[in-house]
Amino acid sequence: MPVVYLDVIWVINLVLDGFILFVTAFLARRKVTGWRMIGASAIGASYALFLFVPALSMLLSFVCKVLFSILMVWVAFRPKGVWEFGKMLGLFYLASFLMGGAAYATNGLFQNISMKNGLVIVKGRVAWLQPSTLILIVVAMPLVYWLGKSAWTRLAKAKHREQNFWDVEVHIGTFHVNFTGLLDTGNALTDPLSRTPVTVLDWELLREVLPSELTESYEKGADPASALGDFELEADWQARMRLVPYRGVGGVMGMLLSFRPDLVRLTARDGSGEVHECRKVLIGLNPKPLAADGSYRAILHPAMLGDEASAESRASMDSTDPPEVAAS
Repeated sequence: MPVVYLDVIWVINLVLDGFILFVTAFLARRKVTGWRMIGASAIGASYALFLFVPALSMLLSFVCKVLFSILMVWVAFRPKGVWEFGKMLGLFYLASFLMGGAAYATNGLFQNISMKNGLVIVKGRVAWLQPSTLILIVVAMPLVYWLGKSAWTRLAKAKHREQNFWDVEVHIGTFHVNFTGLLDTGNALTDPLSRTPVTVLDWELLREVLPSELTESYEKGADPASALGDFELEADWQARMRLVPYRGVGGVMGMLLSFRPDLVRLTARDGSGEVHECRKVLIGLNPKPLAADGSYRAILHPAMLGDEASAESRASMDSTDPPEVAAS
């Protein structure tokens, strides 16, 4: 009869859980804190001991396993927001599948394995406390491949996009609003008369300051650009307003309602302290959210960063259409 040492099993699971969390952090390109990783690993290692306590068998259900996984991810990484939490949890499971599959494959190739009462026995010693079948392994292989490919693709896109995120502050009179903007070097949208660059943002960011006629039009799903002449706007807003032609989704042409703000301030998010203040810029009001996940609320024009970005933008104008704007 094999002898099971709980302290040894706890230490082994502590190391394995720590390795899985480390792989998760590596996949997510996240910096980790040593004490948080140790704490999360200790939670996972302690959960493994429930297998030897019959009175706590109800804690071995699928729901409890998911809850403990969520707790481990939260302790280790403290993700911000539901989307980031889901991404970290998915990468955690991906690392767990890869680790479990690699361990099982290694044991199968180099060890003599037998099954007894649900325990995997390697040369007379308990090596794995959960039964596995060939069907589960066959199903897991394409699943791991799909998850890995999907995760790497999403990470590559997210990393590229986050490098172009800027903190944006828009000033209109005494009103100001802060949000995240995405710098698009292919954005060549400009006012054809003044050649002023146009930055497109979600109109709801300016709900508090926009004239009521415009907000009501956007809320009804109408196109305020086509009815701009029918609105009785204050003189200040009449002087600010512009209509900029654009090419929408599917090549549809239209007019984008835009206005001139008092100031737009861009601050880099890479910790360099880089700041750009722009006064010669137009803000186009997009009737629909630009990002489904809300990760950014505006598409920034590269000319707002100065001569270097403007040169890059001009170089791309010959081969790139203006950014697509959601048609109302």
